Parts: sequence; C-alpha cells; structure tokens
Amino acid sequence: MGKEVYSYAGHEIVIEEGLDSFAGMIWPGALALCHYLETHRDQLNLVDKTVLEIGAGTGLVSVVATLLGGWVTATDLPEVLSNTRANLCRNTRGLCRHAPQVAPLSWGYDLESTYPSSVYRYDYILAAEVVYHHNFMDELLVTMKHFCKPGTTLIWANKVRLESDLVFTENFKKAFHTSLLVEEGEMKIFMAMSREGDDEVDQGLEIQDLLGEEDGKTVEEESNKDNGEDKPSCACTEVRADILDNYNEEEWEEDEEFESDEEEEKIVTSKDDETDEQNETVASNDNISEQECSDQTVVRQKWVPNIIFSVNKDIYHYVGQDIVIYESIDSYGAMMWPAALALCSFLDNNRDTVDLRGKGVLELGSGTGLVAIVASLLGASVTATDLPEILGNLRANLMRNTRGLCRHTPQVAPLSWGYDLESTYPSSVYRYDYVLAADVVYHHDFLDELLFTMKHFCKPGTTLIWANKVRLESDLVFTENFKKAFHTSLLVEEGEMKIFMAMSREGDEGDRNRLSRPTGCRLKA
Repeated sequence: MGKEVYSYAGHEIVIEEGLDSFAGMIWPGALALCHYLETHRDQLNLVDKTVLEIGAGTGLVSVVATLLGGWVTATDLPEVLSNTRANLCRNTRGLCRHAPQVAPLSWGYDLESTYPSSVYRYDYILAAEVVYHHNFMDELLVTMKHFCKPGTTLIWANKVRLESDLVFTENFKKAFHTSLLVEEGEMKIFMAMSREGDDEVDQGLEIQDLLGEEDGKTVEEESNKDNGEDKPSCACTEVRADILDNYNEEEWEEDEEFESDEEEEKIVTSKDDETDEQNETVASNDNISEQECSDQTVVRQKWVPNIIFSVNKDIYHYVGQDIVIYESIDSYGAMMWPAALALCSFLDNNRDTVDLRGKGVLELGSGTGLVAIVASLLGASVTATDLPEILGNLRANLMRNTRGLCRHTPQVAPLSWGYDLESTYPSSVYRYDYVLAADVVYHHDFLDELLFTMKHFCKPGTTLIWANKVRLESDLVFTENFKKAFHTSLLVEEGEMKIFMAMSREGDEGDRNRLSRPTGCRLKA
C-alpha cells in the first residue's frame, strides 16, 4: 500500500492510510489543523501540555501535537487504532518529549463510567473532520462537553460540506464559548471553552487573551455581524450567492464584482510540486513490528496542482488557464476530490496520447465540473452529467470557465446511474469517443448501477478513462468487476491513486488489439 509524506514541525511525517473506513483517510481539516498548530506555537504552546485528540483517524494531528511537545492521547474506534498506533510509533519514536498514547473511545452519553472527569483532565482537546455524514452528532457534542471542562481548550477544525454540518456548528456555539480562529472558504477552525462556571471565570476573555485582540472573532462579534452591526461588504460572498442561485448567461456577463475579486487571490504552491522525484523508498523503523509497518514505497503525490486559495472558492491551473471552482455544501458530488485533480493533470500532460480535440466526451459524476472544464479547454465537445440537484453549481462552474475559450460549448445533463438507460439515453443516439469518470467509486450503494452505466456508454469505439483513489474494501471489489467488464489498461498508479483506460468487450475480435497502454503517460510534466 502506498504512503503519503507530510512536512510539519521540521519533520517528514509518513502516513499510511487505511482502506477499512473514512477514519483511515487524510481529510482537509486535519491538514488545516496541523498547519495551524505548527504556525501558532507561541499562542498555543503544547510543550508538556496534556492533549486529547477525538477521532484521531490516521493520527496525523496527534503526531504533530506530539512533535510540538504535547503529551498526547489519540482516540478513535477500536477497529481504527492499529493503523493509528503504527503511524504514531513510526513518526514519533525517539523524536518527542512524551510518548503518545492510543486509547479506544466511542462517542456517547455514558463516558463518566469509562472516562471519569475527575481523572481524565486535559489542557487541550483537538478534533479534525469529526463532523461529516454520520448519525452521531449529538453523541459527538456530548463527548466534547464531557472532556472540555473549565481550564480545557478545545480546538476543532472542519470543512463544511452538508447542511447537518451547519446545524452542528450552531449547537457547538451554544454549548461552548467559541472563537473563530481561521476561515478559508468552507474550512473553519474554532477555539472553544466550557460554559461551566461562567460566574467565576469569563471564558470569552481568556480566549481573547490567548489570541490577541486582532486574531480571533468571538461569537458575540459574529452575532453582531449577523444583525447588521459593523457588517463589512464582501464581494466574494455576494458573488457566491449569485453563482448558486442564478445561471443565465446575462448575469454572468454583468458580474463585474467577480472579475475584480479574482485579482485579490493569494497563490500558494503545493510543496509536492517543488520536486521532480516521482517517489522515494523509506525503511520502516526497526522497532516497529512487521504488522504495524513494513518496508514500502513512499509516494509523493504529483497530481496536486498549484492552487490559489481565497474565501469561498478555489482556483486551479490547467491548460494554461486559471479555473475558478466553487464547491457546494449540498452533497459529496459538489466537492473537489483527489481523483478529479489526478485526471485533470493526466489529460493536461498527455494531450498527444489522449487527443480530445473535436472528440465527443461524456463525463459521469461531474460534481463541480473541473474535469469537464479541462476537457472542454482541450478542445472536446463535452457533456457533463450528474444528479439533478448537483447541476446548478456544475453549470455555473462550466459557464464561468469556458465561455469564449472553447471550440465547443459544454453541455450539462441529468443522469442517474441505473439499468433503464436505453429508454432515456439510447445507445444508437448517444455515442461518445471518450467517457471520463473521477472518484465515482466511494461509500455509496450504487456500484452495480455505476458499472452498468459505464457499460451502457462505453460501446465499441469508445474509450473510458476512470480515475479513483482506493479507500475502502468495496473499491477493490469494484475494480475487479471493472476489469472483468472491460479490456483495461492501468495508465497511472501513484500510491492509492489509479487511472485506468478501458474499452468494451463487445466485438472482442475486432477491438482487442485497439487497447494498449499509451507510452509516456504522466501526471506531471
């Protein structure tokens, strides 16, 4: 299995992800929290402080907190802890003041019996990406309140994706004295303290003392803004409302605020793009058991593009163009996923091998539309498809980034994967040169329908290119079924990121020889 390497606290941290659950993956909130802890050591001095991480997952945040001098206990569900323990051991042994501990913790209401608050007291509680699509929001909040007693500081980082995330955030603000430390688009980092003993200690003032007058926004300040007091104008926020609600061409042409707002972006180049090395080999720590950590190849991801970060939007650079992408909090389909970036890099850097000029292209599960935009800029006649509720944001992103730049205007169409496609998309009419799909295999119950949909559109003469990051056991099962359904060729493999080319098995005698792996394929020039 591939590994990923991160650099924090002056160390390269090797993290192995797991396939068994969402907890075995690195999520954006963990990276944001690690960066914050590293760059705010003076305000948040973890040296010799007791730290509890809730929902530690791969353990990256706990590793960083340990390297910063904290006395860390990393917690998660029992089935996650073996990988957490291996990552902690690999990255902290011999490098830290206090050896990190690992302990099982299930969020819930009966914590006093297993973690009595009179015994388990911490200076800091850390939590990253613990709010997502699950049914234990109330239990999570109770767990936070149980451990975050007076004298404890809770720091929670999360990317807002779903409506339930916003509901939890409001309940979180009611449960604690909170301060917003960081806000970059949908990524937010909160600091919180207990409301217990309010008459004795003004927790809000303590937060401001930690932050300094200019660093944090208290809930009271946010409330004043919501009520219209001292609320600054924000062109970017206004533009986002326009994007999500209006999609006709005249409004986009008149949107001058959006054009001026782009000039204020700040370019941040990913560290992964600064090296030409494709991978490097590291030896496992001799003191770690073979079960926890075996010698494997460390993969430095090469598909991460230059990104310009700003409030409410991300900007990617492909095909010589800055591509402005707005995500949505409505569903997984409206977020940017790693395989989309990998596929865009592949198409951009292999134009001679996969020549899309004048070709008919269908994208399945387009989501934010980034892949469809890149294919359009490369000269293809693109139809981007997804569920009806995704299409508003998808259409807006396509329109914004392709108008006046493409040979063919991209189209948007609703498509639900399933078995009755011949009636809505008859194969005699809907024929494509290429079918593209990125990160369409994840935690959902429609893998059979997805495979059937791929087979419906990938007829003889059509080339299917599918990019996916392997996360769950079901991903591996789907991959095997995919290989049985098509003639396949593995174009790219970097860690758990894979890009396949496939062709129909119909008419094998005539088509078998057409499938060969293109030479010289690469993700990064």
